[in-house]
Amino acid sequence: MTDDHLILIVEDSVTQALKLQLVMEQEGFQTVCAHSGEAALEEINRRRPSLIIVDYHLPGIQGDELCRQIHMDITTRSIPLMMLTADETSAAELHGLESGADDFVAKSEDPEILLLRVHNLLRKARRQAVNVEVGRSLFRRARVLIIDDSATYRESLAQELTDEGCDVTQVTSGTEGLRLLSESDFDCVMVDMVMPGMDGIAVCKELSKLRSDSDAPLVVLMLSAYEHKENVARALEAGADDFVGKSTEMSLLRARLRALLRRKFLLEQNQRIVEEIRLREMETLRAKAEKEAAEARAALAEGLAKANAELEEANTKLRETQVHLIQSEKMASLGQLVAGIAHEINNPLSFALSNVFSIENWLAAVMAEAAPCLAEDHVAKLDKARKRIADTGQGLERVRELVVKLRTFSRLDEGEFKTVDIREAVESVLLFLRHKMSDRIEVRRNYTADSMLACYAGQLNQVIMNVVANAVDAIDGKGAITVRTYRHDGMFVIAVADTGSGIPPEIQERIFDPFFTTKPVGQGTGLGLSISYGIIKSHDGRIEVSSHPGEGTEIRILIPVNLEGA
Repeated sequence: MTDDHLILIVEDSVTQALKLQLVMEQEGFQTVCAHSGEAALEEINRRRPSLIIVDYHLPGIQGDELCRQIHMDITTRSIPLMMLTADETSAAELHGLESGADDFVAKSEDPEILLLRVHNLLRKARRQAVNVEVGRSLFRRARVLIIDDSATYRESLAQELTDEGCDVTQVTSGTEGLRLLSESDFDCVMVDMVMPGMDGIAVCKELSKLRSDSDAPLVVLMLSAYEHKENVARALEAGADDFVGKSTEMSLLRARLRALLRRKFLLEQNQRIVEEIRLREMETLRAKAEKEAAEARAALAEGLAKANAELEEANTKLRETQVHLIQSEKMASLGQLVAGIAHEINNPLSFALSNVFSIENWLAAVMAEAAPCLAEDHVAKLDKARKRIADTGQGLERVRELVVKLRTFSRLDEGEFKTVDIREAVESVLLFLRHKMSDRIEVRRNYTADSMLACYAGQLNQVIMNVVANAVDAIDGKGAITVRTYRHDGMFVIAVADTGSGIPPEIQERIFDPFFTTKPVGQGTGLGLSISYGIIKSHDGRIEVSSHPGEGTEIRILIPVNLEGA
C-alpha cells in the first residue's frame, strides 16, 4: 500500500540526499534514500512511496530509464515523479519530462519553491488509487502453494520452482491447503489429484467456488501420476486450469507454469487498467467540476474581499470623521461653557474685589484715627479684621487670574486664524490639568522670549491639551514634566517631555493611528494623538517623538513661524 507521508529520494550524492531529506522532514514528511536506480526498485518493493524524487544522472540505471520502468507497472505509474538535475538546459528538461517525470526541478532551485512543487504534485496525485499491494507488481516473485502427500515429489518440485524464482509453500493435504488459501494470498496452486481424505478434484471444486467472484483468479494446476484422458477431463471439469503428469520433464512443467502465470498477470493488469481508466475519467470529471467551482468561488471571494475592503475603508473613515466631529464639538461646547462661567464669575468678582479694596482702606483709616481711643482688645480685633480682608482680596485676585486663564483656554473664536501667545495657551492647559498633577508632578517651564505665533488658536489648544494630558498619564507616581518653547529653522517648537515609562519601540509607529491606545478600557479612545496629528498637519507642521523605555518621552510640536491662514 502507498505510504501517504513517505518520499523516496533517489540520489547518488550523499550530500545532496541529506540536504533534500532535511528539507522534506522539516516539512513533516518521512523520507527514505536510495543511491541507485536498482536500490530504488528494491525500496519500492518494500514500501510504496507517495512521491519519488529522482536524480537525472545515476550510476547504473539512469533517472529517465528508472522513470520508464516505474511507469511500465500499473501499480506504480500513479506515483508522482519529480526529476532533479544540475543540468538546467531546455534539452535536459524536455528529455526528463518525456521520460515520464511529472515535474523537472533544477538542484539550484530555492527550497521553498521545491516544497511548493512537491505539495502541488501530491495534491494532483490520484486520491483513489487502485488498491493493489506492492506484492502484486512486476517487481515480485510468484507465490505457489504445493498440495501433495508425496514428500519426495513435493520436495523435488519445490526445489525446481524455487530455482525458477518462485516463493513456494508446501502442505500435505487438501484440507490444510484450503486453510492456507483462506489465510494467505497465492498466485498458483499445484495439487495432486490422488490423495487420502480430500483429493485434488474436491480441492478444485472448492477453489472454483472461491474463484468465481475473485478479481485476481487463482491459477490451479492439477498433478497426477495417472496420465490418461479421463483424468485430464475430470481435472478440467472440476476447474483446473491445466493438467500435468508427474512423469513430465521439469522443464516442461516450468514452461506450463510460466504460461499460466503470464496469463494470470495479464488478466490482472487488464483489470487494473480498466479500473484505472475508469477512475481517471472520474477524476478528470471531478477535477473539472472542482476547477470550475474553485474559479467561481475565487471570483466571488475576490469580489467580496474587494467590496469588504472598500466598505471597511469607508467605515473607518466615517468613524474617524464622526469621532473627530464629536471631539471637536465637545471641545467647542467646553469652550462655550468655560467662557460662560468665566463671564458670570467675572461680574460678581469685580464687585467683590472693589468692595474688599474699599473695606480694607476704610479699616486702615479707622484704625489710624480711633486706635488711641479704643481698648487694646478692640484694636487687636480691628487689626485682625483688616488682615482677613487683605487675605480675602488675595484670594479673589487668584480667582480673577483663574478666570483669565479660563477665558484664554475657551477661545470662542477657535475657527479664526490669529496670532496668540503660546505661553498663555500652555499655562491655561496646565491650569486645567492641575488637579491631575496635585503634588506628585513637578512642572518645569522654559519659554522663549518671543512666544507669539500665528495659528488656529482653538485647535492648537486642543493639541497642547492632548499632549500634556498624555504626559501626565504616563507618569505613575512622582515625576516631572518639562515644557519648552523655542524657534528652530523657521519652525516654532513646543516640546513636552515627561519622566514616565516611555513608549516601547514596537508600538512607537502606531501611536498616531486612530483608536490605538495603551490605556485601559474606558480610560482612552485612542484618538487624542490622531486628531492632534491631523491638526498639526493642517498647519503644515509635524509632530516628532523621542522615547526610550524607562527614561520617558518627549513630543515636539513644530509649526511654521510664517504660517498664513486660509
